[in-house]
Amino acid sequence: MKIRPWAIGLFIVVGFGLLTGILFLIGDRQKAFSRHLTLYTEFSDLGGLASAAKVNVSGLDAGRVRKIEIPGRASGRFRLELQVEEKVHGMIRRDSVVSIETTGVVGDKFVSIKKGSEQAGEVAGGDTLPSKEPFDLGAVMEKGSALLNDVHSSVTDIRGRVDVALDTVTKTVNRADHLMSAVQPDITRIAKDGTRITGQVNSLVADLNAGKGPAGLLLKDEDTRGQIQATMSNVQGASGSVKQASDRANQMVADLQSRDLAAKAQATLDNVQAVSQQLNVTVKSALAEDSIGDDGATNLRETLSNLNRSTTNLADDTEALKHNFFFRAFFKKRGFYNLDQLTPVDYDEACNRQKDAGTRRWLQASNFIVGDTAGQEQLSQAGRHQIDLEIAPELNSLPQQMIVVEGYAVEGTPDEQFLRGRQRADLVRRYLQAHYHLRHSDLGIVSLRNKPPQSAGRDNWDGAAIMFLKVKGH
Repeated sequence: MKIRPWAIGLFIVVGFGLLTGILFLIGDRQKAFSRHLTLYTEFSDLGGLASAAKVNVSGLDAGRVRKIEIPGRASGRFRLELQVEEKVHGMIRRDSVVSIETTGVVGDKFVSIKKGSEQAGEVAGGDTLPSKEPFDLGAVMEKGSALLNDVHSSVTDIRGRVDVALDTVTKTVNRADHLMSAVQPDITRIAKDGTRITGQVNSLVADLNAGKGPAGLLLKDEDTRGQIQATMSNVQGASGSVKQASDRANQMVADLQSRDLAAKAQATLDNVQAVSQQLNVTVKSALAEDSIGDDGATNLRETLSNLNRSTTNLADDTEALKHNFFFRAFFKKRGFYNLDQLTPVDYDEACNRQKDAGTRRWLQASNFIVGDTAGQEQLSQAGRHQIDLEIAPELNSLPQQMIVVEGYAVEGTPDEQFLRGRQRADLVRRYLQAHYHLRHSDLGIVSLRNKPPQSAGRDNWDGAAIMFLKVKGH
């Protein structure tokens, strides 16, 4: 078949036109042909933010994170270089606040710039904007847990003090009841004697009123005098009994006063008031305003609102990605790497089969492990610092990179080596997940006892190794 020269030329022109159109389309999507403004900001914790993340101005996609500078010391802050489109320059003021927010529960982060007030001046290229540190919901929950523990301890202390006071009152009432029970027979006998004496006196007066003999005759009569003497003796005995009962009653009142129940009750109320004041101070501290004037309740409300909005759009976003040509390989191959089901044999074979599987960072046990009072191994402060040094070269690719922590132990039987190696690997994994906000699904552990993979270039090892995997589809 003869190919005509004009057909070849037409094919080349059409192909070049299509290529040029695709390049302009991609450049327009990436804002490559727009005028940009360079701004800076600083954070103590990036919360999982990656380089080239989106920059939003009041919800509008207006730029990218161009560069992340890592601090040279522990007290330093990450410095971000932001590339923002010139068209939103008027909304960014000197009092605009930069924050790190989440677009979805899968962990994607972006930089948000709130538009400032009209009173503040416009920013210029190269200015550094104030920042608001990422809100840590886990820290709030931890503070809430500590607050509940303080409340529980205070309530327990109050209950103990009230129980002691009630026990004292109960003992006093029981003693008073016992005393009244002991005095009751004497009081009953006194009442009976008084009734009998009253009857005798009434009878005598009645006889006198009735004219039964003169009073002198009654006084001279031996029988009558004897009765009168007996009556006076009974009266004296009754008076003695009354005096004894009065003395016992006075002793009971003195005993109650000596215990100072009123002062003890007042002291208990004072303690309750002091505990209430401490609880009030603790609650105010937990809900205090941050460095830009937002209180704890406002920050928590904003975080929950962002989470609800992200959850609502998650299903639609994921379904759209699955049908996109450039992401189909990711969703197809992502399920292969199930790090929770990783066995030492499979991992060793995979490393030996693919010698360039990734980069390995070695950690010596004597440098990053210490023993606690119970004999259990714990991660030392020097060990945390060493892990940070080993992770530093991989910071820009951490959210997109999968990690396997290898555990090793040279002492003990094979089963003891396996268990100790797994415990050491788990210590490193928990630190990486908590400190760098990594997903659990991207962190795996494997215990290789004392024998590294053949491709590692070592005959044995005691400690751990951090393996940064090169996974297709990521």
